[in-house]
Amino acid sequence: MLAKALRPRVIDCKLFMRFFSKPFWDAYSTETILISWVFLRGLALIYFSAFASMSVQIEGLVGTNGILPAVSKLALIEQYYQQQKFWQMPTVFWLNASDTMLSLVCYAGMVAASLLLFNIFTRAALIVCYLLYLSIVVVAQDFTYFQWDAFLLETGFLAILLTWGSGIIILLFRWLLARFMFMGGVVKIASGDPSWANLTALNFHYETQPLPSPIAYYAHHLPEWFHKVCVGGVFFIELLVPFFVFLPRRFQVFACAALVMLQSGIILTGNY
Repeated sequence: MLAKALRPRVIDCKLFMRFFSKPFWDAYSTETILISWVFLRGLALIYFSAFASMSVQIEGLVGTNGILPAVSKLALIEQYYQQQKFWQMPTVFWLNASDTMLSLVCYAGMVAASLLLFNIFTRAALIVCYLLYLSIVVVAQDFTYFQWDAFLLETGFLAILLTWGSGIIILLFRWLLARFMFMGGVVKIASGDPSWANLTALNFHYETQPLPSPIAYYAHHLPEWFHKVCVGGVFFIELLVPFFVFLPRRFQVFACAALVMLQSGIILTGNY
């Protein structure tokens, strides 16, 4: 009787130890080699578009005569933190924050992203992309204080570790995705905005969002009941679906389809 009672605990212990064993994660990583390769190429395209987009506007935003000059921000940080200035604002612009340097960093980021895209010096390219984009984010101030900038930096950091082939990083990527989407739903509820509670947020979202696309005009004139269904769908996708990425494959496939559908709707109706 005692042996039977202890057997389930022994099995559970073995499963627990297997989960934290190196062979388990090595095998897990091997199964995701192809998708990891494709993911890094996709990340390269995102990095390239981010650097290219910033290259044509960075002087006007944080240049010497920009809206929020980077040199002024750096001077203020140096005045208060002196020797700790780099830890407060880790950026290559401590070397030089001229307009030429601002543009060169964007162009260098585009080159590094291109190397990453063609699988040339992948790890080094990832490190360069991360450091240069981090440098831009910390000096761009209000213009890069958005969730997608933080999301790209977190993704870029994990991508560097992904090149070492550890399956644990795959799990951390799933945790990042789940956390990012779940907090998007939490923020809506925590805001206290009654339009989210009564499912009417989309009644005016399309016409008040920044830079609505032409499709947003037609989306705005859809029936109110459809808008409410969509808001309910947003809550379902952001608050429940993210946890599906930790479940068996069929749940992961459903989560993938749901998240892609949500992001596609956002992209089609707004210039983000």
